[in-house]
Amino acid sequence: MTLYFPHLHPDLLPDAERQALPGGVRFLDPGLANPESPDHALPENAPFDRRLAKAILADTMRFGESVANPRDIAVHGLLQQAQALAPESGRLVLAEVERSIARAGGKPEAFTGAVAEPLLEARRQAQTLLLLAWNLEERMLDLRQIDQGLRDSWARLGESVHPAEEAGQGAADPGGEADGDALAMGAMLSGLGLPDSDDEALPWRRILEAFAVLAPGQDLVTADAAIAQTLREAGVPETGGAFEAPAWLLSGLDRCPAARPWLDVPVRLACVASAAKGA
Repeated sequence: MTLYFPHLHPDLLPDAERQALPGGVRFLDPGLANPESPDHALPENAPFDRRLAKAILADTMRFGESVANPRDIAVHGLLQQAQALAPESGRLVLAEVERSIARAGGKPEAFTGAVAEPLLEARRQAQTLLLLAWNLEERMLDLRQIDQGLRDSWARLGESVHPAEEAGQGAADPGGEADGDALAMGAMLSGLGLPDSDDEALPWRRILEAFAVLAPGQDLVTADAAIAQTLREAGVPETGGAFEAPAWLLSGLDRCPAARPWLDVPVRLACVASAAKGA
């Protein structure tokens, strides 16, 4: 299975890019997607189940509403590695996670000893980061819908300002100048809309680290030409339209941090045609 990167919602991709994706590509589910969705996959290493994932996101956004604009807390939470859990409820949620792992009787970590607890914390932060990314993408999709509705309304208003000319009418009209102004006004109105929601860029390097922590060794694919170009300019090895390097190198680090050995996992990030070299 191959995961798409960096978006979590298929609807954020233009139709041409979605059609260009290889068959079987899935989108990472941080615990909020419909469990029956054929487009999503929940990583096995995700420490929070769906119920806890929803509770954590609600708690984070509720905390954000008390200190800042909800949109700001989502963006800032992403950039700060999602450190926005309210103290009391955050501890309760994490304690329940610990109990769930203990009840399962399984071995939750790929590392043992002193590294186990930091890795578990890294997975918690990674999933919380992706929960915030999901929330931000939902807002981007909402903005797209509002923007399209606004453009449609402006377009209808523009048409009402200057109805289509009747067939056969071509003679000079004393009101031609006024009609020309009306046409210009209609054209201007039909082009108005909200700022482009895609300008709300996700911190893809941090998201890549989250992917590497929750789905280590999982092949990734992207249609984002800007990401591909950034990696090329950084000298990341590329073969056949795919970047292959440790997660720490893809995320822009000079070396693997001693405190985060899990970032030494190899990552293969393939590029579809729109992002491939020379496209």
